[in-house]
Amino acid sequence: MEHLWQVLSGAPWWVYVLFIYLVNIGIKSTQPRTISITRVALLPLVFVVWSVYTLYGKVILGFSSLILLWIVFLALGTYLGIKEVHSWHIHKDRHKQSITIPGNYSTLVLILLIFVLKFFWGYFYATHTNIPYWMYFLDTLTSSLATGFFVGRSCFFLKSYYRKH
Repeated sequence: MEHLWQVLSGAPWWVYVLFIYLVNIGIKSTQPRTISITRVALLPLVFVVWSVYTLYGKVILGFSSLILLWIVFLALGTYLGIKEVHSWHIHKDRHKQSITIPGNYSTLVLILLIFVLKFFWGYFYATHTNIPYWMYFLDTLTSSLATGFFVGRSCFFLKSYYRKH
């Protein structure tokens, strides 16, 4: 327990601000919400850019085999994201360029899971000088899967918004 306290107390202050902000977003997502179509398109783009940047750093270290892993799990995550929301009733408002989606707990769970994983990876990378390949492998797998999940959800929302009927 003392080690856990050392890990948590050693994190920068902004990590806790980010955590509170993300939990706030997750709690709001449990209620129906209206999202601008711009936000629907841009948020996963931010995740993809961040994921590619992280992947690039690992490729520079000589782990180019992670590119295929990233592509496969990004595709799997996209599929799972679409499957999660394909039955949701989406209300589109073309005048306001927005969609309204139902509340759910999956966004909160995903946010917490991603935060914990990123916190763990950050701690591990900061405290170890010799990182084994399997850590880069697991980091890439989880990051691309989560990114793909958000991409899939957004693709479904965009498709629903631009559908003629």
